[in-house]
Amino acid sequence: MQTVAVVLQQPEHLVLHEVGLIQPTETDAVVEVLWSGISTGTEKLLWSGRMPQFPGLSYPLVPGYESVGVVREAGSASGVAAGQHVFVPGSRGFKGVAGLFGGASHFLVAAGARESGVDRRLRRRRAARRPAAEGGRRRVGRGMLPGRRAGAEG
Repeated sequence: MQTVAVVLQQPEHLVLHEVGLIQPTETDAVVEVLWSGISTGTEKLLWSGRMPQFPGLSYPLVPGYESVGVVREAGSASGVAAGQHVFVPGSRGFKGVAGLFGGASHFLVAAGARESGVDRRLRRRRAARRPAAEGGRRRVGRGMLPGRRAGAEG
């Protein structure tokens, strides 16, 4: 199976590229990624080439983690079901590129035991909010509104 992924080929060189997914096992799930976090710490260090060395870190690599997606295929012993919305903390890998976390791809393969279910109503709740431009209140951070400092009362 192939997928399109963001590939950091080397520090400061990023491309969209088609990559192969590893073959899922009966304990894995193939997840279609809907959202993936971008870290101003980890991804910035990977981009600049200043990330300290640790196992699994090599270029080229697919960055991205803290992904949310929909299970499209579920192994018989994965513990998840096709159609389920899940949080995925990292993928098991790709062919020809390091996965590290691997969330910046259209599809990924991950161990079902590492995935956590996500309430699919969260998307509907967000869609139901009115945009700030239409008079709605926009959340900037947990318990924060524009113009207020973190920890400010009121």
